[in-house]
Amino acid sequence: MKNKKKIIIILLIIMVFLGACIFGYYWHQNKYYIKTDDSRIAAATIIVSPQITGKITSWTAQEGSIVKAGQTLGRQDTNSVASSSAISVKTLPQTGSMSISKAEIVAPVTGQIIKTAVQEGEIVNPNQTLAIIANTNDIYISANIEENKISRIRIGQPVDITIDSVPGQTFQGKVSEIGQATASTFSIISAQNSSGTFTKVTQLIPIKIRFPIHPDLQLLPGISAEIRIHLAE
Repeated sequence: MKNKKKIIIILLIIMVFLGACIFGYYWHQNKYYIKTDDSRIAAATIIVSPQITGKITSWTAQEGSIVKAGQTLGRQDTNSVASSSAISVKTLPQTGSMSISKAEIVAPVTGQIIKTAVQEGEIVNPNQTLAIIANTNDIYISANIEENKISRIRIGQPVDITIDSVPGQTFQGKVSEIGQATASTFSIISAQNSSGTFTKVTQLIPIKIRFPIHPDLQLLPGISAEIRIHLAE
């Protein structure tokens, strides 16, 4: 009987100890760190558009290819400019050389083509999206932090980063920007409820985290990541 009581007491002590350890761990994590998996690789993106109306006679840009600023991506048929409502036949001789230069479609920045939206033979107009280039020199982590935690975030705080496509590695970065509005503020669908009922939802504040990137790593925009922000430093 005494042995049984001793065993029960020992088990209770072990349970209390384990409970204290678990509590201490989570208390330490919540006090000194903010973690979230609502984060992903992001990059500055630039839209490639034509300067004139015309038919695409050649288009060499392919999704996933790396291009340099000023590199030719495609060309338009300059003869089709004459039929454009924006340029009359009388003014064509004076604008001929200008039209030829504008008919060449070039990459505005160095980066990776992540989307193409045109084919040879297609007639395109100015400001129409032909391709989207991700600036590979401006890659960062985009993360969303709950509104009740954002007051603890400061620019310059160190961040541990793990990226799903690079398992087993932890990258070191720093908070570089803190959003000045919630993520839902810029949503196409309004978050305002006019039905007379309201359910409070925790809002998210976007932040940016910069980190050094090894040139051999291919980090595509949208790849999932997980971050841990150090609050103590």
